[in-house]
Amino acid sequence: MRGQAEDHPANRPDDTSDDTSKVSPGLKRARRWLLPAQGWAELAPADAESQPKLETKPRTRTRTFSFGRLIRHGRTEVRRSLQARTVALTVALTLAVAVVFSMVSLISVRASLLSQITSQSRADYSNMVRRAQASLDAADVSTTVQIQQLVNDLASTLQSDGSSNLAGIYLWSRDSSSRAIVPISTEPTYERVISDDIRSSVASNLGSNVFYQPIELPVSSNESQESTPGAVLGTMLDFGIVGNLEFYAVYSYALQQESLMQIQVNLLAVCVLLSLVVGVVMWSAIRGIVRPVEHVAAAAKNMASGDLDARVTVNRKDELGVLQQSFNAMAVSLGHTIDELEAAGVSQKRFVSDVSHELRTPITTMRMACDLLEMKKDDFDPAARRTVELLSGQIDRFQDMLADLLEISRYDAGYAALDLVETDIREPLEAAAGQVAGIAQAKHVLIHQYLPNVQVLARIDSRRVIRIVRNLLANAVDFADDKPVDMRVAANRKAVVISVRDYGTGMAPDQLEHVFDRFWRGDSSRSRITGGTGLGLSIAMTDALLHHGTIRVRSRKGEGTWFLVILPRDPDAGAVPDADLPLNFAFDSPDDLRITGGFGVAQSRISGTDETRRDTMMGRPL
Repeated sequence: MRGQAEDHPANRPDDTSDDTSKVSPGLKRARRWLLPAQGWAELAPADAESQPKLETKPRTRTRTFSFGRLIRHGRTEVRRSLQARTVALTVALTLAVAVVFSMVSLISVRASLLSQITSQSRADYSNMVRRAQASLDAADVSTTVQIQQLVNDLASTLQSDGSSNLAGIYLWSRDSSSRAIVPISTEPTYERVISDDIRSSVASNLGSNVFYQPIELPVSSNESQESTPGAVLGTMLDFGIVGNLEFYAVYSYALQQESLMQIQVNLLAVCVLLSLVVGVVMWSAIRGIVRPVEHVAAAAKNMASGDLDARVTVNRKDELGVLQQSFNAMAVSLGHTIDELEAAGVSQKRFVSDVSHELRTPITTMRMACDLLEMKKDDFDPAARRTVELLSGQIDRFQDMLADLLEISRYDAGYAALDLVETDIREPLEAAAGQVAGIAQAKHVLIHQYLPNVQVLARIDSRRVIRIVRNLLANAVDFADDKPVDMRVAANRKAVVISVRDYGTGMAPDQLEHVFDRFWRGDSSRSRITGGTGLGLSIAMTDALLHHGTIRVRSRKGEGTWFLVILPRDPDAGAVPDADLPLNFAFDSPDDLRITGGFGVAQSRISGTDETRRDTMMGRPL
């Protein structure tokens, strides 16, 4: 019997590779679930170096590149889209919960399956023990050959009648007497899995106790190959004339392990499928929420760009429908408010224009009467003479304010136009300085003019440029605090930059935001002393914009204020980009007085002309 068992197919070299190839990788990974084996030896996979490298390497590289690109695209989409972020989070949480539930279920199933198969193995073994003991007790044998034949037949019968997971039967004589039998094994391959520990326990057993030990069954005779979980059960049989027999049965749990692996695969598939279904459902639900919000956002963007007729379709009756209705109501209300403001603005502009024109006749009459009184004021007593002087000053201020209002009304009506003439830029600057010289002398402020010593020709409206520079100089003189005011010019082939800077009180950043607003005064007490109307800088900015230019300002408390008037040399060519300006402020901070570029006239990128300083007081060189 043993000789026949030794020729079992598992021991034949030709069949070793075939049996090993039949073990699935999933079965290998899942074996640990069923039985925490003692001395577990996980077998190494086939040698990777035996595979052709030229075939596998390109496929791996291409797959890695595609996967990385997919990951980068997914990250970008999650960061950019609320919908994608919500769906990704929901799918991740669902998958995590499903995996945890699957692990708990798998552990429970494993424990239940292990308990069930252990009970079945014990029951089957107990039944075989009873049958074997009954056969030995009923046997009538006396010779050694009869005894050996009886034991051989008993092992074969037990093996054939055993359960489907019975791997082998082993009968060994405990005594070494003359009647000792030859050890019997129906599966010699698994004989070595019967450890010395269980044999010692069985040998020391004085009763009919059954011993159980979990083991690992090798799939082949090569110890480096795969193994499958199992168990060995042993006890002692009483064979009167021979003595006691050690009876062992080896059970394989391969079928149960495969079932457990199939359950694991099914749970994994359910987890993935459940996550995908939840993701699709969440995507649809979030899409139904995000799409109306996107429509509202697009309509709001259109309204911000000037389309006041933008509306959204109200196609929902839930909270999103309330949002759609509220947006439409807001748009209607906003449109009415804007229409009212536009109508009020038009009425206000018309009123200012009408009043300004209506006041021209009475103010002219008052001016003529005041001039007549001025001619005869020497005949008046001092009090009357002082009254005439005050009246003349207030009429002058009234005339200036009326002129500013008329100019503003022309701007608002769109009637302002340029009278462009090619002019040397120095001429309007000198004229503006001469007009402000009287105020500068009264306040003891010196105006430094740093003008180029060559012509700087530009197509400008001289009247408007004179008004720009005059208003800036008057403002600088008013806030100079007895310190000088500098006026300089920087020019290149595309633009002219006029610089007006004082070193007086300066302004705070919050004041600088309103410096070009109409009727705004930085210090109302100062403006009342010098007769300012609060319209000068607003008119100056409008004049600069008519030339396709602008005025930029920086100021710092205690260091003064710096204005840069930027004018293109040819307004018909449009505004000049900042990169092509000969001079500009270096930074956007309202209190940073640093500049880039230089003063003078740049004939080329590396050459320029000098400038001449002329200090004026009352329009005369000093």
